[in-house]
Amino acid sequence: MPRLPRGAFGRLIPPVATAMLASSAFGLTAALAYAPVDHVASAPEDIQLHANIGPIRPTTGVKGGLPDRLKPATGAPDWNSEDEVEQDPHSADRDANFMPSPSRAAVSDIKWGDSDLPPPVLAMRDSLIKAARTGEIDALRPIFAGQTLPPIVSTYVDVEDEVDFLRHESGDAEGREILAILLEILETGHVRLEEDGTYVWPYFAEVPLEELQPEHYVELYRILTSIDVEEMQRMGRYTFFRVGISDDGRLRYFTAGDIE
Repeated sequence: MPRLPRGAFGRLIPPVATAMLASSAFGLTAALAYAPVDHVASAPEDIQLHANIGPIRPTTGVKGGLPDRLKPATGAPDWNSEDEVEQDPHSADRDANFMPSPSRAAVSDIKWGDSDLPPPVLAMRDSLIKAARTGEIDALRPIFAGQTLPPIVSTYVDVEDEVDFLRHESGDAEGREILAILLEILETGHVRLEEDGTYVWPYFAEVPLEELQPEHYVELYRILTSIDVEEMQRMGRYTFFRVGISDDGRLRYFTAGDIE
């Protein structure tokens, strides 16, 4: 048998075989063309994801000022409202937002230190300072329990347990922020209210802010930030925490906001 030349095998394929190959190729193409295909549903264009989720409420991170958690509740805010916009304190109207409370002391009444304090008042102040320095808010419990009447710690809600309330109002779970505020306040100057014999810390709570001198503002900024002070100036009064101790050494209040 003679040797076939290179590439001659293709030329030796019979016409019938060629027809069969062509038929098979056509059948494969037809089969692929008509093969069933799973239907893929397209996503509706009108779906709105998370339609009921409003904007995340921003945090402030300021040092002082009257925290939102200490302000009287006026109903839950509607965070889905399109009209509610976070306001920049510096962009607000410069007029006072509220009528200031009548002043019950003046700059000339401010005292520093403890030389003018009656022994019962001095003893209560020292007890509060020692309790604050422990870092344990429950150290206030025996002080509160030793009084005939508990101190006022809130002017807008009824309180069952004063210590637990202060712990809850603190920025940390242990109540140490509140203790730090208490300590800072008791280390400022104070005034005595002649009408009821109450010694009040800090004096800013009773002295008009417009009467404060530069040295007084330095003490005020130890407790509050400049934004807090600016806001209080617009309101016309100091609104942060204050301590009141009566002549007989009873802690009358440790709370934020005005007190009668």
